[in-house]
Amino acid sequence: MAKDINKSQQEKREESYEFNSYNTFQNFESIFGFSLIEDYSQEEISGIVQNPIQNHSQARQLSKVVYNKSGVISNVIDYMVSLPCLDRIITSSGKNKKKVDKNKELMLSTLETIKDKSFIRDALFRDMLDGICFYYFETTSTTPNNVKFLSDYEVENIFEINDLGLNSSIISLPYEHTKIVGSKNSRYVIAFNLDYFKKFSGNELIGKLRKFPKEIRDGYYKNENSKVSKSWLVLDNSKTIVHKIKSEISEPWGRPLSISALDDLIYQDYFVSTKRNVLNELNNQILYQTFPEGEKKGTSSLTGKQQKDQHNTVKDAVMKKNNKGGTSFFSVAAGTKLDSIKVSTDIFDEKNEASLNDQVALDVGMAASLLNGSSSGNYSSQQNNLDLIFSQVYSWIEELRDELNTVINKNIIKDRKNKVNVYYLPTSLTNRKQTFEYMKSLYTECSGSLQAVIAASGFNVEAYLSLMDEEVEKGFDEKYKPHQTSYTMSKGGRPENANSTNPNTQQSRANGSSKTPKPSNK
Repeated sequence: MAKDINKSQQEKREESYEFNSYNTFQNFESIFGFSLIEDYSQEEISGIVQNPIQNHSQARQLSKVVYNKSGVISNVIDYMVSLPCLDRIITSSGKNKKKVDKNKELMLSTLETIKDKSFIRDALFRDMLDGICFYYFETTSTTPNNVKFLSDYEVENIFEINDLGLNSSIISLPYEHTKIVGSKNSRYVIAFNLDYFKKFSGNELIGKLRKFPKEIRDGYYKNENSKVSKSWLVLDNSKTIVHKIKSEISEPWGRPLSISALDDLIYQDYFVSTKRNVLNELNNQILYQTFPEGEKKGTSSLTGKQQKDQHNTVKDAVMKKNNKGGTSFFSVAAGTKLDSIKVSTDIFDEKNEASLNDQVALDVGMAASLLNGSSSGNYSSQQNNLDLIFSQVYSWIEELRDELNTVINKNIIKDRKNKVNVYYLPTSLTNRKQTFEYMKSLYTECSGSLQAVIAASGFNVEAYLSLMDEEVEKGFDEKYKPHQTSYTMSKGGRPENANSTNPNTQQSRANGSSKTPKPSNK
């Protein structure tokens, strides 16, 4: 009896082919890769946004992910790092000329040795990416490392290698094993976790210790031989450089630059993921055919075999067309309808994604028009935005400069009565011409500094003065006279008419439009 029922049901299924399908869906997720919404839970992201100081480790990890994933964030950070010119001069406060000159030479030599501009840019990058950076100013000669082969770990962590045998060098400390533990003389005191070395042994441990400051090496051996072992070694704050951004003085960590844009970044990621799903639907189009209706409503006029044959014929033709191209031909019964499920493509409007990019850029303080040149904003507003961005970056540079001056004076100069300091001019790639004009006006009208003028032009002061000394010694001024022109023969030029009756001139002076930043002023 059961066999007869199963046979009857099988015959019924063969009689109709009205509900059959063929799916060629392809998963494109592996093509598009990492997704914030899939790899981070809502609770994790919410906790990071609400308290990035308490969740500093997760905040830094997420910041690195965002930097690698978001073109807006990576471009903003890279541009802010490269924006300052870092033109510098050396200043002094002592009265002993010989000692001051000697100390200036020591300062310049140290700055060249540690590559101060590269250090400043690296610190800015770490600040914006991690919210904080730690460095150690080492002044003792390091033991040359003659090892020719490195492990995978050593290759991936080349930032710690410091075997150049220099008298002074700046060693970056891994933030995972370093933290602020207090302050002394208005400067942060940091400690290093010696447990960092527990994962090494033998020659690898010796090689790793050699690449760290002597104070940390000595602390490790002392701690190993101590009966009461303690993990954290407090470092001499006269040799450490600590800087953090977007935080209070009392907070132990800084906030990465991208934290303020995290909500919009997640929404953008969700939006883009939705677009990809729509694209998947478009690439996996759903086609269907409706068989001709029979005399009885809801049934087909075709037999089960005819339905099956027509279904396979249409399917084969469509698949051949999709996979191989060319022309496909087939016949169907009268009354057959072929159609597809339509997918809305409104989400692909470029304005939608452009507005999200604009908002992310705004979250980190940069006008989107500076990044793509197509968003709203005129030249004047862009210049104002650049000025605001540079004022923030320059405030960080000043703090790093003070840290650098402190460690060099305490460990290299060692002369409290004849201190020398490095000073970075407030010049950027966008205001160099304006700054140079300021310095030139001070020099010509207010007995200003020639060194400041040279530095503002972007030329190395010492190199420029060296050229001038050489040219004076060889008598270039007498040998090579300037060609006689109307400019060199007189102070000519068109005088300004203060009493001009030209209505356009009067209107321009009245509304101050001539003072508005323009591309021609750059």
